Amino acid sequence: MINKILFFLFLLLLPSQLGKHFFLDFSYLSGVRVDYLAPTVYLTDIIVFLLTVVNLKIILKFFKNKKVLLSLLLLVINIWLSRLPVISFYWFIKIIEFLIIFSLAKKILVTLKEKYILVALLISGSFELFLSLIQLINKHSVQGVFYYFGERLLSLSTPGVAKATIQGVEFLRPYGTFSHPNSLAGFFLLLYFLVLTYKKFNRYLALKYLFLFISSILVFISFSKVAIVSFLILTTCYLILNTKLSCRLCKIARVLVLFIVSLIFLSAATDPLTVNKRIELMKNSVTIILRYPVQGVGLGSYLIEQAKFSSRFYLFFNQPVHNIFLLFISEMGLIIGGFLLYRLIDQLIQRRLTKGQWLLIFVIIFTGFFDHYWLTLQQNFLLMGLVMGVILSRTLPVD
Repeated sequence: MINKILFFLFLLLLPSQLGKHFFLDFSYLSGVRVDYLAPTVYLTDIIVFLLTVVNLKIILKFFKNKKVLLSLLLLVINIWLSRLPVISFYWFIKIIEFLIIFSLAKKILVTLKEKYILVALLISGSFELFLSLIQLINKHSVQGVFYYFGERLLSLSTPGVAKATIQGVEFLRPYGTFSHPNSLAGFFLLLYFLVLTYKKFNRYLALKYLFLFISSILVFISFSKVAIVSFLILTTCYLILNTKLSCRLCKIARVLVLFIVSLIFLSAATDPLTVNKRIELMKNSVTIILRYPVQGVGLGSYLIEQAKFSSRFYLFFNQPVHNIFLLFISEMGLIIGGFLLYRLIDQLIQRRLTKGQWLLIFVIIFTGFFDHYWLTLQQNFLLMGLVMGVILSRTLPVD
């Protein structure tokens, strides 16, 4: 019973980011406070700790695996060689948390009935949609009780805030309880395809399609071009590959509708300098990799090294490179990072993934090529652990 309650709460509160940040001396760059360098204890961390206590035998069995122990040993070496060992140790703990969720993913889907999983996702998705729509309409954050779920204080006048413009009308891109609209979009994009492809959810079609509707709206109103394009491409692939949809005209009609809706939101003008900013960050990351090819700069220490570069863009030095692969290699180095990536790819190939499982992988790959939130932000990081645990569990039925 305790397991069911904790699993339900974890899924329900996963989109929230209520937490206590600890801003230490190294959490400031050029006098500016940087969240990425602040060790933080989130409400979801406490839930994961309680899940660890209740499921200790399963978790210890998982961590006794020689491959897992070898990976952790490599991470310890990385901490030892890190530019900022304190923050690297913090991210070492976060990776252990990631692996705990990974190890419990199968049990979560087995312990909780599909109906309750969908209910948890529906409640959290509806909450995010409600808050996001208010932010979009009012062009500022709501605060009040929403502050305790992680909503940031935002308005159109906030420096660096994400905006969108349609026919001369400027909007605040909704953040929900996330750190950025792109993070919100990626989170619900991955959940969309998890629910879409998980066979057992078909027992509750009303709940399933309601969640798919809510999550797709969140992707669109985020105005995240990468997430919207990924949504369009992968949904089209799903419709083409799904043999149950025998009517070709039906498939074509659905793709056309998605294409038209996508064009409406893609036509919105967002940050005109976003490409230039991302190119600058990618150049910085390549330089960092060349400077520290063997050991990397250390887990979570990327911004310490990047702060040494000059930037044409105000306060942009406190943003990680918008590519999870470059970020990972920058921090882990070519040897350790390359080995860990090889082990992951090898596992994916060995499992002979289904079409639906590959769709989930592609969501992370496509969006990860253009953003960093899968490795840097609490909600996306833990969701990726859950989904990867689902994918690499042999017995879970996914289309």
